[in-house]
Amino acid sequence: MVKCILSKGDDPIKQISEGLSIIEEMNSLYKKKEEIVLDLSGIEWILPCSALLLSGKIMGFIDKGIKIKYIEPSKESVKDYLKEVGFPLGSKMDGRTYSPIKHFGRDKEINREVSNLLNNLNDKVPGHFGTSIHYILAELSDNIQQHSRFSYASIMAQYYPQKKYVDLGVLDDGMSIPCLFEENNIKFSKDSEAINLALTGTTTKKGDGPRGFGLRSTREIVKKALNGK
Repeated sequence: MVKCILSKGDDPIKQISEGLSIIEEMNSLYKKKEEIVLDLSGIEWILPCSALLLSGKIMGFIDKGIKIKYIEPSKESVKDYLKEVGFPLGSKMDGRTYSPIKHFGRDKEINREVSNLLNNLNDKVPGHFGTSIHYILAELSDNIQQHSRFSYASIMAQYYPQKKYVDLGVLDDGMSIPCLFEENNIKFSKDSEAINLALTGTTTKKGDGPRGFGLRSTREIVKKALNGK
């Protein structure tokens, strides 16, 4: 059994790190050919990014024909929230401030799925965000479609009116930037360095040297136009 513990704050990096630790435990049980049971009973707060991360992993196991059991959160508000956003199998029902978890395989174009997500967001997100969100998601979906060789992907979005920010999640099971760099003999010492190289223009595309304008522009939009991190 995997005991799921997530911090209560709004720090997505911390919850994602905790979510990755949970996934490591799931992978360990899978390698040992043991039953995978997720105990969510102790979760008192979960961010959309964590819900998407865990649901994506669950779908990956299900896609391989592996059964996953889970114990629901004891806290009613968390339990209700996860049901509303379609955890873990996804949902087609949009909420007033969110577009729920959606999973899809490579047979469906991710650009089309992201376009549908954006259309759903138009009625939920204030106009002052402008076209920034559209650009960011389009760039992410293009990178996944062209480079990651994914077999399935997941998306989700939620707007927080009182906090005035948008939580967007795009997840796929394909090749990461460090893996692609290794495959193309691009030198780096650790994963974070590979990501920084990508953000500053290093690319696996053949041709005219460093590019990577999309990733750089996305970072600048998030930091400067949207006051993000």
